[in-house]
Amino acid sequence: MSDFLDLAGRRALITSGTRGAGAATVALFRQLGARVMTTARSAPAGAGDGFVAADLATAAGCLTVAEAVRRQLEGVDIVVHMLGGSSAPGGGFSALDDGQWDKELSLNLFPAVRLDRELVPGMIA
Repeated sequence: MSDFLDLAGRRALITSGTRGAGAATVALFRQLGARVMTTARSAPAGAGDGFVAADLATAAGCLTVAEAVRRQLEGVDIVVHMLGGSSAPGGGFSALDDGQWDKELSLNLFPAVRLDRELVPGMIA
C-alpha cells in the first residue's frame, strides 16, 4: 500500500466494524498504523482487544463505548461512524409512522450524536 496516509500513533473508534465496510475500514486503519477500537452488539469470534460489545441504538450502549475508549485508548483522535441501515418500508417520509421514525433515528442519527457528545470534547482539548 502506498503511504498516502500515515495514522501511526493515532487512536480511532470505528463503529460497527466487524463486518462489511466497517471491517474493511478497521483493517485499513490498522494497516495505516492506528490503534483501533470497534463495536458491535455482540463479539465476533476472536474479537480480543480493541473490541467493545454495545448496542449503539441506546444511550447506555453509547456510554459503554465512550467509557471503553477512554479506558483502553485513553481518548480518541478519530471517530468513524459506520453504523447505519434501515428496515423502513418503501414510500418515503410520509409512509413512516412515528414508531418507524424513532427506530430509524435511533439507529442512524442518535449513536453519532451521543458518541460525539461524549468524545469530541476530549478530542478538542
